[in-house]
Amino acid sequence: MNFKNLSIKRRIVYTVEGFADRLFTPKYNPFYYLGTICAFLLVLIAISGLYLFFFYRTNSPYETMQNITVNQWYLGGIMRSIHRYASDGLILFLILHLLREFLLGRYRHWRWVSWVSGNALLLTSILVGIIGYFLVWDERAQMIAIRTAQLLDDIPVFIEPPPRTFLSIATMSQMLFFVLLLAHVMISMLGMGILTGIHVSRNARPSVKPPKAIAVTVLVILILISLITPATNALPVSMTKVPVDVPFDWFYLFIYPLASILPKGMFWAAAVGGTIILFIAPWIGRPKRQPTAQIFSEKCVGCEQCHKDCPYEAIKMVPRKDGRPYLFQAEVISGRCASCGTCVGSCGSNAPNLPNRTMEQIEEEITKLLYLSKKENGRASIVGLVCEKSVNQREFIDIKNSSIKGMPNVSVVTFPCAGMINHSIIEHAIESGADGVFVAGCQTGECSFREGSKWSQARLKGERAPVLVLRGEISYSNVRTYWLSPLKTRQLINEIGIFEKELKNKSNVTAYEIKDLNIPKEMALKKAIRVSAIPVLLIPALLVLFLSVKPIYPFYNKDMSLIKFTFKHSSQHTEEQRELTKGDTEKKLKHMRKTNSPFSKIRKEGGRGRLPVYVEVELDNKNMLSKTYYPTGLKNDGPTFAYEEIAVFPGAHDIKVRMRDSRDDGQFDYTYQDKIELKAGKIIVIDFDEEKGTFCNETASLEE
Repeated sequence: MNFKNLSIKRRIVYTVEGFADRLFTPKYNPFYYLGTICAFLLVLIAISGLYLFFFYRTNSPYETMQNITVNQWYLGGIMRSIHRYASDGLILFLILHLLREFLLGRYRHWRWVSWVSGNALLLTSILVGIIGYFLVWDERAQMIAIRTAQLLDDIPVFIEPPPRTFLSIATMSQMLFFVLLLAHVMISMLGMGILTGIHVSRNARPSVKPPKAIAVTVLVILILISLITPATNALPVSMTKVPVDVPFDWFYLFIYPLASILPKGMFWAAAVGGTIILFIAPWIGRPKRQPTAQIFSEKCVGCEQCHKDCPYEAIKMVPRKDGRPYLFQAEVISGRCASCGTCVGSCGSNAPNLPNRTMEQIEEEITKLLYLSKKENGRASIVGLVCEKSVNQREFIDIKNSSIKGMPNVSVVTFPCAGMINHSIIEHAIESGADGVFVAGCQTGECSFREGSKWSQARLKGERAPVLVLRGEISYSNVRTYWLSPLKTRQLINEIGIFEKELKNKSNVTAYEIKDLNIPKEMALKKAIRVSAIPVLLIPALLVLFLSVKPIYPFYNKDMSLIKFTFKHSSQHTEEQRELTKGDTEKKLKHMRKTNSPFSKIRKEGGRGRLPVYVEVELDNKNMLSKTYYPTGLKNDGPTFAYEEIAVFPGAHDIKVRMRDSRDDGQFDYTYQDKIELKAGKIIVIDFDEEKGTFCNETASLEE
C-alpha cells in the first residue's frame, strides 16, 4: 500500500473545491464541470458565429461589423457580444480545466490522448480567436496584423518580410479577408470539432453537458455582460496612425506583449520550449504504470457488465475462443486500461483481476486482519474498504497493523478505486467475522477514475449488477458508505466512531445509508439550486470583462512618431556579367537559344549571386540605423528586403538615407535626403522605388 502524504498540488485543488462544495453541493459545483462548461461555450460560439457569418462581407469588414453591432443591436449586437465573451470564457475555462487535471496528476499514461488533444484545443482556440479579431479590421486588428507580421518575420521561411504587407491598403491582398474568414470557419468547425472528438474518444459515456442550472447561469451571465458592456469595434484602421490606446484582450493577445518585453531569442525559446514541454508532460518523470487488468476466460460468462462499466472503454467483447457455451468473452485493451479495477467490481464470476491485487489476495488480507484484530472492551470489529484516492492515508492509516489510527479494531483494506469493491468482498468480510463494513470512496461526481464511486453506490443500492446479497442475521444495517475528499479524513474518522457505537447498540442501528461527507447537512437542495453557481461564475465573468475590454498595452508611445523604413531592391551580381555572343548562342541547344526572359542575354561566369546591401539612416545628422541586408534565394540570387521601425520625437527633421549595393566601400550608390514633418502618433514610410532608383516618402499613399 502507498502511504505517501497528500501532495501540495492536490491539497490546493481539494481546498478550493471543498469551499465550493459547501456553497453549492457537489451536484452544482462548477469546478466539477469545467470540461462540460467548455463544451457548452463551444456550442454558443458556433451558434453566434454562424449568425455573424451570414452578414459578414470580406470586401468591407469594418463596415460589416459596425452594421451588425450598431444597426442590429437588438440581435446582431448581442450575438456578437456573446460570440466575443463566450470565446474569452472558453480560454479561461480551458486553462482552469487543464490546470486542475495537471494538479491532480490526471494527464499521464492512458490519459495522454486527452491531455495532448486538450492542449491542442487550447492553442487552436487562441489561433482562431486572433484570426477573429483580425476579421473586424479596426485599430486592434491593425495592431494584431503588425505584431503578427513581425513575429512571422523572425521565422526564416518568408522571402519578403511579412510587415511589408501592411504598409498601406494598396499592399494588402484583396483575397486576404476571404482567406482569413475561410481559415476562421474551417479551423473552428473542423479543427476544433475533431480535437474535441479526440479529447473524449477514450472515455466511455463522456460528459459533454453541464447541469441545466449551470448552463442557464452561464447563458444568463453572458447575456447580462453583453447588454452592460457590449462588444464594439475599435477606431477604424488608419495606415498613417500608430495604433495606440487600443482595447486589448489578454486571453488571446498575451503573446504580443511577451514578444515585445523579452529579447527575441529568449521569447522564441520560451514559446517553443514551453509548448513542447506542455505536450510531452505526460512522459516527463512519470511513475511506473501499474499492471493492467487480466481476464480469466475460463470464468468469463460473457455477461458484458465489465464492458459496460469500464470508464475508458478498455474492455471489448470478442467471440469465444475456447468452445464454452457462451457467445462472447471479455478482452482487455492494455493501452487504454487505467488499472482502476472497476471491471473487478462489476463481475459476478470473478473473471477480471488485477495481477498485483487479486481477489484471493484481498480476501486473504481481510481474513488475516480480522484474526489479528482484538476486541477491546467489547468494541465492534469493523473492516474498511477504502479508495486510495479518497483519504489522506498518512493521516488515516496506522501502517503497523493496517488499522485506523487510534482504532485498532477497525482494519483497513485499500483499493485503487471504490469501483473495484465487489459484493463478494463485503460478503467475505462479514462472513469472516466482521461486525460491520464501511466503504469509503471519492466524493460524489468526482471519482479519480470517473465512474468508480457512481457504480459502487449503484451496486450497493441494488440498482446495478452485481448487487450485494446478505444472508442470515446480517443485514444492510451492518454496511456504511462514505464519499469524501482527502481533506475530510478527520470527519470520516468521526463518522466511523458513530458507526461503531451503532453496531454496539444493535437497537439503534439504522438501515443502510449513503453519506456524502462533502454535503453540509444544513444545505438544502432547493437552496443549492437557487444559488447554483452564480456567485462563483460572476468572478470569471468580471475577469473576462476586465481582461478583454479595459486594459491597454502600450506597444507604442502615443507621444512619439514612427518611421517605417523599407525597401525591395535587386543588388548587383557577385560576378561580372556579359552578353552572349552569336557563337555562344549557336552552341546552346535549340530549345534554349531564345526566350523572352531578360536572363537569356546573360551568361553567368560564377552564378547569379548578388551582393549584400548596406544602409545608413541619419536623422538630424544622428545615426539611427546602420545595417547590412542580404539577398534572398537559395543561391543568394534574389532581391534584398528590409523593414525597420524607428521611433522618433515629433517635429521637423532632416532625414538622410544612404545605400550601397556594390563592391566599392568608399562610396554609396544611392542617396536620399529630405525634410520631413512628424506629428505625434503618426506614421511615415520611406520606401525605395526600384524603377526610379531612389528612396521616396510614401506616406501620402498609405490610405490608398
